[in-house]
Amino acid sequence: MFSKEIGSMSLELRSIDQTNFYEICQLKVVKSQLNHVDSNAISLAEANFMSFPWFKGIYSDNKPIGFVLVNADTASGKFELWRFMLDKSQQSKGYGRIAIDLLKSALVNEFGISALYTSVVVGPDSPQGFYENCGFVSTGHLVEGREIELCLSL
Repeated sequence: MFSKEIGSMSLELRSIDQTNFYEICQLKVVKSQLNHVDSNAISLAEANFMSFPWFKGIYSDNKPIGFVLVNADTASGKFELWRFMLDKSQQSKGYGRIAIDLLKSALVNEFGISALYTSVVVGPDSPQGFYENCGFVSTGHLVEGREIELCLSL
């Protein structure tokens, strides 16, 4: 478990199992983000069909606030951030950047990776600016012909 103290609050990544699955699935993004990220229930279902799923709940002070899903392809060595979300009530509090830092630490510690990739659809309410503020840069490649690939060097 990776955690970080923020003033009097703590943020941590936790495993998802039958005890917290439902509460993670209840988290929702703001309406304007619905076209950019699938629900956590869909994401957890998708993980069952991925060859290398790695997912965690994001918690603040013992309360679920978000979710992260990575395609941790240990065979090819390419690690891709597939889903990252914070509940609509927890956005704009600085948690996103801290959660990305926790994610980086967890993946480096567990797998020794040197880069993390993601992709975004460009347009209104795109998360591209958020990821760039976290240190991701464009690779110049398109994913599925419509999403810009971004890479974070670790």
